Amino acid sequence: MSIALVITTATLGVAGGRPRPRCKDERIMHSFETIDYVWTNDTARHKALENEDYIPHNNIISGIKTYKNNVYVTVPRWRRGVPSTLNRVVVRKGISVLQPFPSWEAQKIGDCRFLQCVQSMEIDPNTGWMWIIDTGRINFFAADGTPTQNICPAKIVIYDINKMTEITRHVFPNSVANRNITFLNDIVVMYRGSSPRYAFISDTLAFRMVVYDRIRNRSHFFSHPSMLPEPGRGNITILGETLTLSAGINGIALSADMNYIYFGSLSGHSVYQVSSRIARNPRGNFARFVRKVGDKPSQAEGMVYSRQNRLYFSGLELNSIYRWDIDRDRKNQRKSFRRVMMKSVSKILSSDTCMNFVDILTFDTDGYLWFTVNKLHKYLLQSMDFTGSSGPNVLIWKVYVGEIGYLDRRRNIESAQYRRPCYGAVSNQCG
Repeated sequence: MSIALVITTATLGVAGGRPRPRCKDERIMHSFETIDYVWTNDTARHKALENEDYIPHNNIISGIKTYKNNVYVTVPRWRRGVPSTLNRVVVRKGISVLQPFPSWEAQKIGDCRFLQCVQSMEIDPNTGWMWIIDTGRINFFAADGTPTQNICPAKIVIYDINKMTEITRHVFPNSVANRNITFLNDIVVMYRGSSPRYAFISDTLAFRMVVYDRIRNRSHFFSHPSMLPEPGRGNITILGETLTLSAGINGIALSADMNYIYFGSLSGHSVYQVSSRIARNPRGNFARFVRKVGDKPSQAEGMVYSRQNRLYFSGLELNSIYRWDIDRDRKNQRKSFRRVMMKSVSKILSSDTCMNFVDILTFDTDGYLWFTVNKLHKYLLQSMDFTGSSGPNVLIWKVYVGEIGYLDRRRNIESAQYRRPCYGAVSNQCG
């Protein structure tokens, strides 16, 4: 089966020929027509533009995590001209721009000690450790004929944000993350006892779940039909524009009790569950214990699990975010986590104007759901408008839902209880 993304385009239709309304919502924290950075000086920016080390239209935000009132985002090196792949969002003169993290020096292309292409990361709110996955390959989706460059082997780097020091790193052996096909996409972190130990990572183009053991500094992987693209689910149509692709396991989430992993393919609707006890064991019988729990209303990118046992995920074709209430289904079905089926799914946010391609979702420690919207279909189809007449291309949302993430180990969760959750359609009256 081909692992390459196959991209085609259909006609963009606008109802009645009228332009769509501009996106406005007070819960949008940052917006970008194009992505720019905090440069050391104007000369450095000019030189980067001149040398095509910075090509503004090739930069797009994907991953997002928060820590101590800071927002961290990734700009994967899918095309040439991405100067920094891991960043912190800052505001300069009223404009949101990106500050390379942890430094400009850490972004050097071609030096395998540094970051080459970061699609996602996880931040442990208890330790301040950022778990960074670096695919090591660049130019996956080049629009100018530039071939994909397999520069470095894939790696995971654990970085202490508070101390600004590296904790450890692991270079994945080629047998685990093949440097010619790997696409490390999303990550969740599992505690074992009182400390974080395991990482489970989706490898979208190799159709694998990669597992990393921090204590032993070892890794292994599992492959299974549940990680493949689903037949007939490769077309994603958003407001009349169709992206056709063949992409495997993408979104991944971990239950708050650390016992179950949930995942699904981008080219698919199915959601699967497997025991983390099985997955963390290189000799675990993955095929025996994986099971389908249900179907999403549409294809989805990221997913995230809350401490309150709810699974959040996007609905790409429906410009929405959905929530599966697992505890409600367990009660109604009188079944355990191991056997419960996905029935109680509700739409909690939706906007045809402001939520075109919801990518990655995350919680902060105060009850807010953060997520990126990046019109990725238009980026891949080369139909993105950079003139400003269509409004911003990338949005970072912050919406109060009264829940915190699966990793937050605090005993007292007062911040997630003092306000009424804001569900339903997108509105400015929430909170």
